[in-house]
Amino acid sequence: MKVVAIDFETANETRSSPCSIGLAFIEDGAVARVDHHYIRPWDMRFAPFNMAFHGIGPNHVRDADEFPAVLDRLRENLDGALVLAHNAAFDISVIRRTCEHYGVAPPAFDYMCTVQVARSVWPDLVSHKLNVVGRHLGIDFKHHDAAGDAYACGAVALAAAVETGAGAVHALPSRIGLTLGRLDQGGYAPSQSRHLPRKAPPPPRPVLPPGAERRLAGRTVVFTGQLDTMSRPDAQDLATAMGARVVLSVTKTTDLVVAGPGAGAKLRTARERGLQILNEEAWLALVG
Repeated sequence: MKVVAIDFETANETRSSPCSIGLAFIEDGAVARVDHHYIRPWDMRFAPFNMAFHGIGPNHVRDADEFPAVLDRLRENLDGALVLAHNAAFDISVIRRTCEHYGVAPPAFDYMCTVQVARSVWPDLVSHKLNVVGRHLGIDFKHHDAAGDAYACGAVALAAAVETGAGAVHALPSRIGLTLGRLDQGGYAPSQSRHLPRKAPPPPRPVLPPGAERRLAGRTVVFTGQLDTMSRPDAQDLATAMGARVVLSVTKTTDLVVAGPGAGAKLRTARERGLQILNEEAWLALVG
């Protein structure tokens, strides 16, 4: 069975804006090779937030092919394969939305989310983001680089196969109670875990320096997208401890939006309303 790990980086907040794809091919119990392709987004719109995370801009992709041509080269690697992705919901939605935009058929494959794998195999980790799991397993890779993240995703699956005694990546689902997802021209089905991980103890309240408990007093804050240095609940707890009111939606009372990769409608609404928007680095500087 073909097994390949993938990772996309997007140019902006829309899922139909891939600008980079990495692939890691697993053979004989190891990552045999890693491949990378730049992709020219259809509208060449790069958001500063996304560029700050992956470092890709218009100059990197100006001479690259658009998605349909890249997909044509990769179809034989993806069709019929077991595809791995860390937070597969994101990567699969990139394929779906971009195929829909161009009017092309998606590849047909089963897929497995290695976030769900990591939660099942290493439930006591404070987070199951790729950089955290990779650090726990001693995987050396460049985060937010599509090729590096694809390699790490494959390495996580291989480590889980060893840890569980599954023997091979394709045997993991039955060993840990995971239902594979499916993508094809007829639609898609999500990858699902039948085993809930053990609940970790609640985290302690943030320890703040003197005076910091009023730093965000009276401000209404929304978080959207992914953060690397802390989980979203931890970031929300920190904002609350500093006096902020944390809400889930951008409304007329919102003062501040903290946005990371994968931010979508909330970020667009914040821009339309002229709200203060911080990336993770600026957020850490504010609360640090």
